Amino acid sequence: MSALRRFLEKRRRMADPLRGLDEQQWLARHAKQTPWAVAVVEPEWRGVYSSTVNLFPTCLPVLDGLTKRSAARIAELIVATGTSRVVFAEIPPTYLHLLDALAQAPRKIDVYVTWYNSFMMSSARSWTRLKELKQLVAEKRVRKIGFAKSGMAEVFRRQNIPASLVLHGVPKVPVGPSVPLAGGPHLGVAAVNLAIWRKLPFAMLAATTEIPGAVVHVAGGSEQVEDFARELQIDARIRRQPVPQAEIAAHLASMHLNLYVTLSECCPMLPLESLAEGTPCLLGPNSHLFDDSAFLHSRLVVEYPERNEIIAHYIRQALAERDDIVAAYRRWAPKYWQRVQESLGDFLDMPGVALDMPIAA
Repeated sequence: MSALRRFLEKRRRMADPLRGLDEQQWLARHAKQTPWAVAVVEPEWRGVYSSTVNLFPTCLPVLDGLTKRSAARIAELIVATGTSRVVFAEIPPTYLHLLDALAQAPRKIDVYVTWYNSFMMSSARSWTRLKELKQLVAEKRVRKIGFAKSGMAEVFRRQNIPASLVLHGVPKVPVGPSVPLAGGPHLGVAAVNLAIWRKLPFAMLAATTEIPGAVVHVAGGSEQVEDFARELQIDARIRRQPVPQAEIAAHLASMHLNLYVTLSECCPMLPLESLAEGTPCLLGPNSHLFDDSAFLHSRLVVEYPERNEIIAHYIRQALAERDDIVAAYRRWAPKYWQRVQESLGDFLDMPGVALDMPIAA
């Protein structure tokens, strides 16, 4: 991104951190009954945003572009809901202004922070932000960290930092397998920025060359992804931009199978979003998902995510057992959602917190 584009982007965020949100409508919708927590989330962080809106009924999307003045206005909006808990979905740099503003609120508001990175951090900036968060908790400016990656909370508790595991999920159970596009099989692949080596799509794309008739739908593909697909003669429908948030469910449901086999995750949301629509999705062996289901783990969790021939084996298996996988997910999802609720109650010091889960008939 050029210096001019970075400058204009910063100005845009500072001018409207709520991105056109009607504050009065938002308040009227969420202040009818005092929310047990208000979650503040960066709307352009797609995975974090999806996790947060599925977990917290009251969410406030705020761009990372706050000033002291705009943070004070947003703090007033949050205070007006009557809540006593605010959850930051991670803590972008300018959210510190909001943390300061909430500390000046007329009544005590506890601030919690969820963290969506693992110890396989690919940038010095991520580590710096985590150290800063650890210090905020030590100073009691933040009450607790909720890690999405299993095992991380225990490390920080040994440092006398209040922390817990927060499971994430999708509060929806499909009626059955989705009805995919005609022909194919149609395979969905989410390409990720090439700077993030932990989530590159090339092994998945290579695996599809073993699947007769496969049509591969790639969202967020780059020029290198297009070149790779051409060289390997993959029948690929590649779009440069990610699927818009409002279209994700329909896109996932239109596939026979989705692929999200990556090297590092905390709690990947795309596989859960896909299964909630009735489409199986392969994932890597790097999260807690399906640890409690031998069948789903053996059908969806690819043991060696960098080996295309292993991914191809899992693709063939999932296509052959598509209906059985979705049926097993229908049985698994409500029990998992109960665990999600329990973890959230532990994180927020609210035993018995209840989240609705509309189970399809």
